[in-house]
Amino acid sequence: MQAIDIQTVKRRCIVYIDGYNWYHAVFKHRPELKWINVQSLFETIRIDDEVVAVKMFSAMINSKQDPSATERQERYFNALRTLPKVKVILGKFQPREVTCRAQCKGKYIVDEEKKTDVNMAVEIMSDVIYRNADLVCLVSGDSDIQPAIEWVSQYNPALKIVIYIPALPSEQSTRRLDYRVRNVKFDCRFLPLADLKNHQLPPVVKMPDGKLCVRPHLWVSQGTTVF
Repeated sequence: MQAIDIQTVKRRCIVYIDGYNWYHAVFKHRPELKWINVQSLFETIRIDDEVVAVKMFSAMINSKQDPSATERQERYFNALRTLPKVKVILGKFQPREVTCRAQCKGKYIVDEEKKTDVNMAVEIMSDVIYRNADLVCLVSGDSDIQPAIEWVSQYNPALKIVIYIPALPSEQSTRRLDYRVRNVKFDCRFLPLADLKNHQLPPVVKMPDGKLCVRPHLWVSQGTTVF
């Protein structure tokens, strides 16, 4: 029987991305990077591991100011779905009435994202229960996922947990690498951003039905300096 070289056995890694959190931390300020290939990016970041899945969690926006924004977002998610390791899991935006805290006390409607945290927690817990991964990587600066992290750590203490906090270099000094998770061993670091420009999807992505998915022109770099 042929001996197995333990050094060649890679850890199975699953990446969970809070798309809304990542967008507001990075891509809102760097639109030329929005056409990101999350599969190749994390295969590079976790080059010593085997990335078996990348799960993107988000919700379809309903922009009254820019109706075409929804179409651009849908185009990107469709392009992501052509990648073999990527799964897009959508929640929803729910309108909520809020009252202005200033003197006017006026009322207005805001869209509030729903289900992302729950969807992430369910997927993480399911993957851990079924032993689908040896390493879980969370991309989020939102501490709402804390209960799920605590649970998986108790369920499988041998599981390695890495948290990548998305933040622009100019804002990293004001962010704490602290998820305030009790009695849990995990690695918390800022998400590497320098290589994002090298992990963009092709300008034109061919869909399974033969249709073409074209990168939005607003997401094309115009010589902007990046990271």
